[in-house]
Amino acid sequence: MSKSKTFSRKELYDLVWSKPMISLAKQFGLSDVGLAKACKKANISRPPRGYWAKLAVGKRVSQQHLLNREPGMSNEVTIGGSHYDNHYDRRTDAKILNSNPIPPTFDETIDEVKAKTEARFKKITMPRFPENAHHVIRRLLEKDEERRAKHLASSYPFDWDKPIFDEPFEKRRLKILNAIFTALEIAGMKPTIRNTKARELSVQVNDTIVEIWLEDTSVKPKRYTRDSIVPKGKTGNLCLVIFRGGPAENIRRFWEDNKEDGKLEKRLRDIVVSIIVAGEEQYRESCQWRYKRDIERKESLIKEILKRKEEAARKEQDRKVAIEEARIDRLLSDADAMRKASEIRQYIDNVITLWKERKIGVAFEEITRWKSWAEAQADRIDPVKSGKFLESLSNLNKEN
Repeated sequence: MSKSKTFSRKELYDLVWSKPMISLAKQFGLSDVGLAKACKKANISRPPRGYWAKLAVGKRVSQQHLLNREPGMSNEVTIGGSHYDNHYDRRTDAKILNSNPIPPTFDETIDEVKAKTEARFKKITMPRFPENAHHVIRRLLEKDEERRAKHLASSYPFDWDKPIFDEPFEKRRLKILNAIFTALEIAGMKPTIRNTKARELSVQVNDTIVEIWLEDTSVKPKRYTRDSIVPKGKTGNLCLVIFRGGPAENIRRFWEDNKEDGKLEKRLRDIVVSIIVAGEEQYRESCQWRYKRDIERKESLIKEILKRKEEAARKEQDRKVAIEEARIDRLLSDADAMRKASEIRQYIDNVITLWKERKIGVAFEEITRWKSWAEAQADRIDPVKSGKFLESLSNLNKEN
C-alpha cells in the first residue's frame, strides 16, 4: 500500500486539472474512481468527460472554479495510505522542526456561514410518522416491533423486553429526531444513533462529528449516556443540546420547551441550521487547536534540542576537565618516578663510593651485578629513560 499524501483542497484541485484522473490516481496507488470519490467528498470539481481529448486536439475547453468548502468540511484531503495513516499524526520530529505553522484563516465569517445555511432551509416540517421515518429511526422501530412480538409470545414476559418507544414521550422524541435527521440527510449530512434507546446522538457535518442530546428537561445533559434511564419524576418537556467538540460536557447551544418560545417542533429550522453551523464552528476550533499544538510541539522540540546541546556541552566540558586532571595526575606521577629514579642513582653512587673506599666487603663481581640491577630499576622507573614521557607527550598531542 502506498503512503498517504495530504493536500489542501486547492492543491488537489490544481493537480486534478493538471493531468487525467487515471494518470494522477496511479501516483497515489488509487483507482480513478477512488480519487474521484475523494474529490467529491472534498467538494472539488473535476474535468468533465472528454475534457482531455478536446484539449489534446486544440479544442476550446473551460476549467471549472474550485467550489467553496462546505460547513464542517476539512480543508485538507488525504489520498492513499491506510486508515491508521489518515487518522494519526505521523510526522517526524524533523518535519515538525522544519514546518512553519500558519494560523488558520477562513474566507467567510460564521455569520455568513449561518446566513447561507439558513437560505438552504426555508421551512422544516414534521414528516408523516412513522410512514416517512428516517432509515436510522426506522431500524429502531423495527427492533421495537421485534421486542413486542417476543414480549407477547413469552410465557414469562419481562419488562425489559417491552417496546421502548410506545410511550407518548418517547414517540415525541422520535418524531422530533425524525424531522431533524430527515432535513439534515437531504442537506448531505449523516445522522447517527448509537444505542437501542436513541440516547447517543450525533451528526456528521461533512468531516466533523457534532454530538447532540434530546431528553427530558429534568435530566442533566451528558455525552455518551449509553442506555441511561430517564428518572420517574420527568417533566415531559424536552431539551435539545448541541455539545462543543472535545471530551468536555460543554454546551454550545440548547433549546427547551417553554411558554415563551413554545415547543421544540416550532424551532426545527433554527435547530437544524445550528447543528450545521456548529460543525463549522467545531472545525474552526479544531484548526486553531492544531495550530496551537503545532506551535507548542515545535517550541518543545527546540527546547529539547537546546537542552541536549547544553547537556552535551556540559559533558564535553566535564570530559576535558577529567582529561586535564588525568594529565596532571600523570605528570605528578612521572615527576615522583623521576625523583625516585634520581634517589636510586644517588644511592648507587654512594654505595660504589663506599665500596671503593673498602668500607663494604663485597667481591667485584657481586657489586657489579648489584649495580647493573639497581641501574636497570632506576631506568625502568625513570619516565624519560623508559619512554613513558614520550607516550604522555603523544597522548597530549592527540587530545589537542
